[in-house]
Amino acid sequence: MNLATLRVSGTDAALDTIKKTLSLDLDTQWRKGDIRRNGRKQESSGFNSTIADAENPIELLRLIRIFLAQCKEKAVVFSQFKLEAELDIGFSVGDSKQFFASVEFSPSELLSFAESDLLLRVSAYPTSDEANADEETA
Repeated sequence: MNLATLRVSGTDAALDTIKKTLSLDLDTQWRKGDIRRNGRKQESSGFNSTIADAENPIELLRLIRIFLAQCKEKAVVFSQFKLEAELDIGFSVGDSKQFFASVEFSPSELLSFAESDLLLRVSAYPTSDEANADEETA
């Protein structure tokens, strides 16, 4: 797994604006007051949108760069809409297909995150060949 997910929360009107501005397809969406899995209410509305789902980290990075360029081109600054936003990059690691994974951002790319007021999160998810074999036989 090599995945980049955009997570955004804020007011319904601001979320609608940013969805249209960036032409986002949503994976999940919630509204302020919706009940979460843990029984608590959502404090704000929000959504998740997959920015990249790639076979390898190189392709993942290419797709993230396209997204950052789109944000720059459209002058998207999430905080101007009073939105909180993060790009969560996730890797599965530990099996023979992808034992190790990484991405490298240039200083100018990191500046693009800052200019868009977009938090960057990187997460690793351990897997193994044994776990993959169990999934294939299921």
